[in-house]
Amino acid sequence: MLKHILIIYYIKKAVEKAKTNQRVLKVIGEIEPIDKLAILEGSAIYSNNNNSVNLSIRVNGNKGKGKMDVLAERKGTAWNYKKINIRIKEPKEEIQILK
Repeated sequence: MLKHILIIYYIKKAVEKAKTNQRVLKVIGEIEPIDKLAILEGSAIYSNNNNSVNLSIRVNGNKGKGKMDVLAERKGTAWNYKKINIRIKEPKEEIQILK
């Protein structure tokens, strides 16, 4: 249950960062709130003794849709994002929010 709550937290924070990216706004528009089904359909892989998480989840905007990939690592009690990007099929593109 705790992992599920953490996943929701990571996704919300990553979406907040993506919403400020001008390329994301141009290509897929304003990102809609992430629903529970998107979380269930997505993937979350923990590694490094649960100190690293790699997430993938679908995102919808008012102009298009894509998949958001998030890599975060824990340092002590804080989690740091290492990568946030959005993959789009049409037109085929990968928008790097954070590298």
